[in-house]
Amino acid sequence: MKGYRLALPRRKGLELIVYLKVLAAAIGLLKMAGPYKGECRVRNVSHEDGQIFIDLPVNAETKSKAVQSLFWNSRQSHAVVQAAKTQRNETLVRYRVLRQLSEDLPEVGTPVSLSGWLGSRPEHFGFIDGYQEVKIANGTTSWIFPNQSSTWVIHVHGRRAGMGETLRNVEQFAQLGYSQMTISMKTDAKPFGLGKKVSRLGATEWVEIEQAVQFARAAGASDIVLFGWSQGALISGLFLINSLEAKHVQGAIFDSPLLDYRNTMRFQAEKGGYERYLGDSVVNAIRDSKPIRLLGYKNVDVDKVSLIRDLKLPDVPVLVLYSMNDGHVAIEDVHKFKALNAEVQLVEIPNARHCRLYNEDQERYKSAIGSWLKQNDI
Repeated sequence: MKGYRLALPRRKGLELIVYLKVLAAAIGLLKMAGPYKGECRVRNVSHEDGQIFIDLPVNAETKSKAVQSLFWNSRQSHAVVQAAKTQRNETLVRYRVLRQLSEDLPEVGTPVSLSGWLGSRPEHFGFIDGYQEVKIANGTTSWIFPNQSSTWVIHVHGRRAGMGETLRNVEQFAQLGYSQMTISMKTDAKPFGLGKKVSRLGATEWVEIEQAVQFARAAGASDIVLFGWSQGALISGLFLINSLEAKHVQGAIFDSPLLDYRNTMRFQAEKGGYERYLGDSVVNAIRDSKPIRLLGYKNVDVDKVSLIRDLKLPDVPVLVLYSMNDGHVAIEDVHKFKALNAEVQLVEIPNARHCRLYNEDQERYKSAIGSWLKQNDI
């Protein structure tokens, strides 16, 4: 297979198994459909003194004391939780349910995952009448939060997330007077997205940000601030590099940015107990392999959508919020990103997991954003 070679022992069965794993991982990156995998399983659910508690096993994701969202049933079910002050034992973390956002509760054995959302609709954050739901030119749905300022903040969520991921930040920018827009991507599930099942890893998705900027400009925006989460940060960076509309952007903020797929897949391979070179095999398969095309996907040269290799951003101030405890992307790439772009400012939120910086330390998070906006006169 062109451009794809595994340095494996010459044992045919082993080579085939590893090859199939690599191909499955490559398709997994390109595929935007299917169930969401849980990080762990519920060990116990109890009702005590009018409160609900859910016990989860201790691991890197469950150790945080921050308020978080607990998802199950492929993110159809949702509760806001926080680790209780008293724990059952050293192997279990006891979470108290602060708010049920769906009628059901997970049962023992249910796969669940933690995330930073804290809600999935504007109403969950107190925005009852103060927003509009609109369609933009590409057919996707956006939420608009109008305000007196002609500077608009456009929020771009991460991979296989949704607009709900970005809503934590709306209140701060609303208080500062900014108008705001949080956008869906074509790959988001209907009714907000178009249900497209194939990602191009940012190679074409930046056009969707361009269409959002054009919508905002037509609605009265004079200046734009981009706020990208994880893969949304990568796509925002590609927009800044490729779009003529980037001239309207006064600054960008990246939360837990995915900056390079190759390094992230190396990191994920190592995290899964494999050799780092298997991460290279995955991105090489995405770039070159014929089975990818035969299965209905398009090859993507992943290194050409990296923000730490050959591409340099225009001179736009960028605030990067990150944690070295991210656990999901190759977060050390933020230092390479800063070395490549003089306008980048880094602020670390220690101990936070991926896209849970706000949850870990709201005061530091909001202060960093406020100071950066003031410093750059945005």
